[in-house]
Amino acid sequence: MSSFFMRFSFAFLLLLLFACNNPSASTDAQDPATEGSVHAGAADTVVTSAEPLVLTGCYEMTMKKDSAFLDLQVEDTIITGTLDFNFFEKDRNRGTLQGVLRNDLILADYTFQSEGVTSVREVIFKIKEGTLLHAYGEMKEQGGKLVFVDYDDLQYPEANPFIKVSCPTQ
Repeated sequence: MSSFFMRFSFAFLLLLLFACNNPSASTDAQDPATEGSVHAGAADTVVTSAEPLVLTGCYEMTMKKDSAFLDLQVEDTIITGTLDFNFFEKDRNRGTLQGVLRNDLILADYTFQSEGVTSVREVIFKIKEGTLLHAYGEMKEQGGKLVFVDYDDLQYPEANPFIKVSCPTQ
């Protein structure tokens, strides 16, 4: 009886193992946020940690007399929102974000208005300890927008992070 039970258990475990690793069970749907985007080569892994992190919400950054405000919406791995940069004694940049969440990074296109002109540039934020670190690096014009030249050379200064704040009531 014990031998039968051992064989049955082993067969059941094998069946379970093959069922969990069946590649035909996965879907081949494309991520619409990455089609034709500079983010098409990004990894598919979503941020995970021991404690859940709710990214949706509002964030503020201040650096001397400059400030920025980000209202971020996250649905699955799709990122949308608004981003306003208020530069001291300079024109304000106000616009929208559309992008994706990959590992500990938010990769997005920022479409904004400044001095009556609409522009698009790539923005990247690194998620670190509940804050967002804005990426800085050399940029070039590509396909009508500014994109980073080398992702390996990006800097994520920790001195002025975007910190989660209460969203203003509307």
